[in-house]
Amino acid sequence: MEDYNDKPTRFISEFINFLTKALPIRSIPTFIELLVGCMLSSQGFVSEAYLASGCVKHWGSYYKWIEKGQWSWLNLSRQLIGFILRQFPARWRFWVIDDTLVLRLSTKAPSSQTHYDHSHKGNRPHYVRGQCWVVLGCVLGGLSRLIGIPVLARLSKVSGNTNKLDIACTLIRAVSSFFCKQDVLVLDCWYMKAKVILYALQHDLIVIGQARIDTALYFVPVTVTKRRGRPRKYGIKIENGDIQSMRKQYITARLYGVNSI
Repeated sequence: MEDYNDKPTRFISEFINFLTKALPIRSIPTFIELLVGCMLSSQGFVSEAYLASGCVKHWGSYYKWIEKGQWSWLNLSRQLIGFILRQFPARWRFWVIDDTLVLRLSTKAPSSQTHYDHSHKGNRPHYVRGQCWVVLGCVLGGLSRLIGIPVLARLSKVSGNTNKLDIACTLIRAVSSFFCKQDVLVLDCWYMKAKVILYALQHDLIVIGQARIDTALYFVPVTVTKRRGRPRKYGIKIENGDIQSMRKQYITARLYGVNSI
């Protein structure tokens, strides 16, 4: 007779064993110790994982493995996505791109700067110091409730020419091998720009998002072969009347436990 209490244990064991296939053999014990520590800790920082799991090695060993280890974050993230899609198959798969703020106290932390806190939580100032991370998540449906699992993240650096739109395109390209034609990409209003939308459409994704009210919309410019100078970047501006004449499609989506149109 099957014991119901053993199902979570077997699931976690299978999950860890599946992830370790993307790592070298020498890195597996260190990875398992930190992974179990992250499960036991409240926030998931490396220092909290080190203290929660009771790691037997010196702190420098874990630091050296994270900073200089011969393993790939991208391969590990792809292995995580493969496990999620295998365990939770669905007809429609939803991907989400959004940015999150990780609070930091040290000014020496990479790309740590002052940000405006949009969450407006109690007993917290409007401007806080932290790191901005752009995260790609996968939404699991078909369960008692919807669950979003972050699968890949990248730090938005202060210096350089890379912005959050470029990072969003990089995250899409990194996991594009897992996309299907019926996959839906849900974007925040910050990422509802032509650069991200057109890049997602090239990877056969259905894009859903709410654009800002002050966003200027343009049609695709008509290509002219015999024309001097750079090619046109924008076409004719889309007015309110053009939007009203477009074809509308209504769907019912399960949001926050209720059905919305």
